[in-house]
Amino acid sequence: MPTERFHRLPEEKRQAIRAAAVLEFARVPYEKVSINQIIHNADISRGSFYTYFVDKKDLLEYILSDGFENMLQLCEEELEANGGDYFGLLEWLFQRLIDELQETKTMMEVVRNVFTSQEGESLFGMDGGMFRTRHSGKDEDMKMNQWIFERLDRSRYPYEKPEEFDSLLRMGMMTMTFSVKWYVQNMDKAEEAKKHFRDDLELLKYGAYRNKN
Repeated sequence: MPTERFHRLPEEKRQAIRAAAVLEFARVPYEKVSINQIIHNADISRGSFYTYFVDKKDLLEYILSDGFENMLQLCEEELEANGGDYFGLLEWLFQRLIDELQETKTMMEVVRNVFTSQEGESLFGMDGGMFRTRHSGKDEDMKMNQWIFERLDRSRYPYEKPEEFDSLLRMGMMTMTFSVKWYVQNMDKAEEAKKHFRDDLELLKYGAYRNKN
């Protein structure tokens, strides 16, 4: 994530660097992203760039983290509104992500370019969900688990402790991540993506048996 030196820059300069980076990540696949192009468009030196970020992956994580942090606040509001239903949260969150990607074509291209890259894909936490980053470890993962667990309607779920909820949390987030990946690779099939996602959630909710009871 950005260094303290980056955070001390004037807001206008930080936004210029971010805008230059977004355009470059949207322009080409992740592997072809050029730091030289970013620093040229942002009007900074190569040396300055490396005092702000470790590498282009660090920069991309910063871009994505803005949206994720804003989303957390909205998730808290949604969990309160839906009575603590985790699956309801996932359905709402998936719909919102699709809507925002449709409205912001540049970020759609960024996400699509990242998802076509095995290295870039790791930023979306394919092993743990969309809120996982390469910097998050066990402690950070448990904070996320605790954060959601505390807002659950406990009567809906057979969990007494956050660690018992962890597997469901990961499976739900991974399901949503894979569905978003499928959508950005098939942008003309939004309704089909939503159906696939709902079907997958049904499987998580009720398992593979015929009788949901």
